[in-house]
Amino acid sequence: MARTRLREARPEGEATFYKKTYPAGYQHDVWPDHIERVKASADLIERYIAPIKTAADLSCGDGALLNMISRHLDLAFFGDLNGAPASAFASCRAACTESVMSGPLPDTLAYLPSAPVDLFILSETIEHVDDPDALLRAIGAHARYLFLSTPVSETADVGNAEHYWGWSQVDVRDMLQANGWTPLELSILAPESTRHLGPLAYTFQLWMAVRA
Repeated sequence: MARTRLREARPEGEATFYKKTYPAGYQHDVWPDHIERVKASADLIERYIAPIKTAADLSCGDGALLNMISRHLDLAFFGDLNGAPASAFASCRAACTESVMSGPLPDTLAYLPSAPVDLFILSETIEHVDDPDALLRAIGAHARYLFLSTPVSETADVGNAEHYWGWSQVDVRDMLQANGWTPLELSILAPESTRHLGPLAYTFQLWMAVRA
């Protein structure tokens, strides 16, 4: 499967759309497969955690993934399109936390410090972005390692109004390499909680990469 454009950019803008979609903020534990995915994502990151002391998630949602690895961190940066919730900071076990101004990626990368963070988390985000290649290139100036997750080979008939893109594992590998990242590991997750949905269930691809 080649990379597939699922829909065109929203005329009302991303912040307005997501404010309407999640008026009380995104909560990962509303969906059983999201619970499985976040845990599997943390497990993958922790296999590479030794050199990682600073991390940023600027599309953090409720902050669950960054918080799952936060006990290893000296500094954690939280941000999101419409702002990171207070609960994300309350649950963090990093030595220090910082809030990044709300706004879309890649714009909010400008609010990170000049020295690159050790890890940038891009969890279920890149499929929501109009120009994913530009985002991956921009992150390369701000991070040494990248965690990325996204559904495998999503098609338009799934009907997810939030997603702009669907891509295979090969597509994502090629996109990472073309934009300055060397893939280190790919893990495929088919959540147990949604197997009964058959072809409508998401399978997720979880990647760790290092800046080339």
